Amino acid sequence: MSGFLETIVTHVKGVVAQSKATVSMADMRRTAEAPRVVRPFRKALEAKPVAVIAEVKRASPSKGDIALDLDAAKTARRYEEGGAAALSVLTEGKFFKGSLEDLKAARKAITLPVLRKEFIVDPYQLYETAAAGADAVLLIARILEPSQLGDFMALASELRLEALVEVFDEADIKKVAPFAPPLVGINNRNLKSFDTDITRAGRLSEYLPSGTTVVAASGIKDTEDIRRHLKAGISSFLVGESLVRAEDSVGLLRSWCNVKDEG
Repeated sequence: MSGFLETIVTHVKGVVAQSKATVSMADMRRTAEAPRVVRPFRKALEAKPVAVIAEVKRASPSKGDIALDLDAAKTARRYEEGGAAALSVLTEGKFFKGSLEDLKAARKAITLPVLRKEFIVDPYQLYETAAAGADAVLLIARILEPSQLGDFMALASELRLEALVEVFDEADIKKVAPFAPPLVGINNRNLKSFDTDITRAGRLSEYLPSGTTVVAASGIKDTEDIRRHLKAGISSFLVGESLVRAEDSVGLLRSWCNVKDEG
C-alpha cells in the first residue's frame, strides 16, 4: 500500500477501535451469529445475461461529493425497478460519506442481495457486516496479507457472507489464487493513484480460473463500456457514480441490462 489508500486504511483501523470500545467483539459476534434470512449473491449475478451491482454512493476521494443528500432506501428501490441484480452500499464514513445505516435502510427497502463495500481490515468488521444484515462483503486483496485474506474468507463463510474478492493486478491475482475465490472483482481503478483503465478487467480476467464469476468495477459509464466487457467474457458489473449521477437511473439500468454481446 501507499499514498491515499494507506491513509484510508489507517483511518478505518481507528474507527474499528472506537467501534470495539462501543460494542464489544463478543456482543457483536452474538448478533452476527443470530439466525437471519440470507439472499444468494453470486446466484443473483449468474441469473442475468447482464448483471449490474448498483451502488449506493454518496462521495469518493477521487470525485468528491456526489450526492450527500442521497436517500439510500429510495435509491435502492429505483435500482431494483431498473433491473439491478444486486446492490452495493458503501459504508465508509469519512472519505465516502456512507454508513451501515445506509446499508440497513437499503436492504429493508428491496428484495435484492446486498454487498457491504468497505475497507475490511479486522474480523470485527465481518461480524458487524453480518449483524447489519448484509448478504456479501468486499475483501480487497491489496490491503490484506495472504493469511488475513484466507482467515477473512473462512470467517465470512461461517457467517453466511459471500466474499467478493477485489484484485487490481497480476500480483493480487497470485495472492488470492491459493484460496480460489468463486467471486472476484477486478477494479479498473488504481487505488493508489485513482487513475482508471476501462480495459483492465478484460485483460486480467484471462488469468482467473474457469468458473470464476468475474465482476468489473469502476469507470463504467455507458453502453459501450458494458459491451466492451461482454466481449471479454465479463457479464457482471459494479457501478456507482454513473448511476447516482444519472437523471434516470431506472432507464439507464434497463438499457444496460438489455445490451447484447455483439462479438
